[in-house]
Amino acid sequence: MEAYFRTTSYALVTTAFLAIALTGSLDGVSIVLYSIAVIICYYRDTRGTQRLRLREWMWRALSIGYVPFIFVDGALISNRVLALVHMTLFVSAAKLFQTKRDRDWVFLYLIAFFQMLLAAGLTFNAIFVASLAAFLFFFISTLAAFEIRRARRQVSHIEEEIVTPLQQPQQIRYRAHEDSTRGANNNRVRYLLGASFAQIVLIAALTLPFFFLIPRLGGGGVAGGFNDGDAITGFSDRVELGQIAKIKKNPRVVMRVRLDRTPPRYLRWRGVALENYDGRVWSLFSDPLRRDAITQQKSSSEGPEADAQFNRTYVLDENRLKNPTNPRRVEAIEQAIILEPVSTDTLFAAQVAFRLRGPIATIIKDKPTGALSSQGFKGRTIYSVSSDISIPTEQELRFDSPATSPEKMIRSYTQKYKNLDPRVSELAHDITRNAATPYDKARAIENYLKTEFVYTLDLKGAEADPLADFLFNTREGHCEYFATAMTIMLRTLDIPARIVNGFQMGEYNNLNDLYTVRESDAHSWVEAYFPRTQTWIEFDPTPSAGINDYSQGGLLAKLRKYADAMEVFWLDYIVTLDSDEQASIMVDLQQRLLASKDRLVAYYLAAKAWARTILTTVIIDRTWTTLEVVLIGSAIALLSVSCVLLYIVMAYRKRRGLPPTGYGPWWHRLFILPLWRRRVAKRDFRQSAVLFYEQMLAIARRAGLVKEPDQTPLEFASASGLSPIHEITMLYNRVRFGGAQLDEVETRRLSDLLLELKQKVRKR
Repeated sequence: MEAYFRTTSYALVTTAFLAIALTGSLDGVSIVLYSIAVIICYYRDTRGTQRLRLREWMWRALSIGYVPFIFVDGALISNRVLALVHMTLFVSAAKLFQTKRDRDWVFLYLIAFFQMLLAAGLTFNAIFVASLAAFLFFFISTLAAFEIRRARRQVSHIEEEIVTPLQQPQQIRYRAHEDSTRGANNNRVRYLLGASFAQIVLIAALTLPFFFLIPRLGGGGVAGGFNDGDAITGFSDRVELGQIAKIKKNPRVVMRVRLDRTPPRYLRWRGVALENYDGRVWSLFSDPLRRDAITQQKSSSEGPEADAQFNRTYVLDENRLKNPTNPRRVEAIEQAIILEPVSTDTLFAAQVAFRLRGPIATIIKDKPTGALSSQGFKGRTIYSVSSDISIPTEQELRFDSPATSPEKMIRSYTQKYKNLDPRVSELAHDITRNAATPYDKARAIENYLKTEFVYTLDLKGAEADPLADFLFNTREGHCEYFATAMTIMLRTLDIPARIVNGFQMGEYNNLNDLYTVRESDAHSWVEAYFPRTQTWIEFDPTPSAGINDYSQGGLLAKLRKYADAMEVFWLDYIVTLDSDEQASIMVDLQQRLLASKDRLVAYYLAAKAWARTILTTVIIDRTWTTLEVVLIGSAIALLSVSCVLLYIVMAYRKRRGLPPTGYGPWWHRLFILPLWRRRVAKRDFRQSAVLFYEQMLAIARRAGLVKEPDQTPLEFASASGLSPIHEITMLYNRVRFGGAQLDEVETRRLSDLLLELKQKVRKR
């Protein structure tokens, strides 16, 4: 029990620490130092060594001395929340190095509980659910072991005060005593583990229904406040070339997207479109009138719920929504997006967004680029957006001429930067030498960059013109270099073009029908304008090495999908479960129950009709003869007798190894016992004593009580401590050594004693 208590206590402390470590917010130094402290203390407590022990006054001095460092940590090193985390880890590690009494263990449990609260504030995902489940399991197991350990210690103190001068009979030695003791301890441990697991299941079964019924008071809370500064860094609303960096592919999730149908082609999640390039940095033209604040609008078909705070509807493009004058058919696709905390106000959508619904106070639309941003939300946001993903055919695009674009469009999107290397224009004309139309020229440049250059995430220092250095020297780079090169070369050919920052489509998870988009999916591509169709067409010159392929991965990919599906379930039914979703769950549950009831009623009516048909056909409408009645009656009687005989035979086979002493079923006492008595009466009556005593020994052996060869019957009975064994032994001595015979009353009493002994053995 002591080893079990120590193991569960350390497991409880470690689980709380892992819950914080798995949030991704804790620094590596703290993780390594605290892990080393836990391993050393557990090994030392297991071995019982006294080295590296802290006194109580040392722990208090260290704790008090750490208090000023909390403010330094929160202000200069990390933040307020992580400063509290560091404090709990320091105090817990110092306490582990003490010689721990009961109150020290209780303090460690409280610290672990506080760490779980901090972990809940730092993250609120499926990983935390697993950590919380493990913490609750070890918490229940540890408290049970703690109370048992304390109670046993109190009982030991009481037993030491009891004086027992009389020498007791030697206790019965159990078979393989040490193995039995070890087995009993293992049974106790298994019992405690099983009981803890059963309590967790019971708690979940009793509390989950209340959780889904309790009304929500709004999002955010503690977790929302802690995560305000926790944002993704994979996306940027500006592009700068020529930096020396090593881009790391971060697997952190940015958003999840559910589509209302299978998309006809590969989609990209558009963020910002940039127009002005100064030779190193892409930016937007400064124009205070270009940003349009979209106010909340509601169409007549949306109902009153569109006015609700968390179901606002914004119309972004009236023409595509109503389609009165648009010559092309709108190919709409609906995207439900779960957007994680980001370091920008940008909203993402596929291609051309024309309607958006979500808990957002104000939508800002950049008129020239169509980029969307927001105000009035922070933290995780769920919104839905409708986009037009239609594109003209290649034949239509080949008939188009960007030279007919409006003057302002040509001036803005064919602008070159100062000191443009003339080789860039020469290269563009050389690549498109055999291309007849602007569309074919764009495809030629796209294919050239895809096939003749190398994709890399290892960025090296560039000269004054990073674009020329990329095209004519290094010939390798990441997606922003490829998009910049194509955009500038298109502009040298007087084709309006711009660069777009956003995300690739992501990984499709067939378990929950979602696309999971990660920071590593951040991407840049090109849009070129074709005035005849009034369409910006996407081009992606990045080689295939820069496009994430999630079709491979094997077992790890499958496990990642299951983990992501669990994360989405946690978000849908725990984090973002609102009153509308609760009502939907209750309605769905009610419909399922009604459908199950209807199916059961239908099965019952069908069975009733079938039984009535059989009864009418076989019995009521049938004319029975006397012979048929006699035969049916005989068959029923024969079947009944056969069942009784079968029961007797099966019971006899089961108990044929037991002596007929009156201990057994009713038929044994009525039929077998009288025959046995007549048979035994002709021989030595003492045989009955041997038989019922051997039966008693067999029952006692089931509990591990074994009579040693050197023990007399009375010594065995006294050492067993069981009254049935003592009384049966007295009857045995009377018959076996006293020459007495058992009468009917004593025989019944003997049967009752054997039954009582069997019941007591079962309870041991």
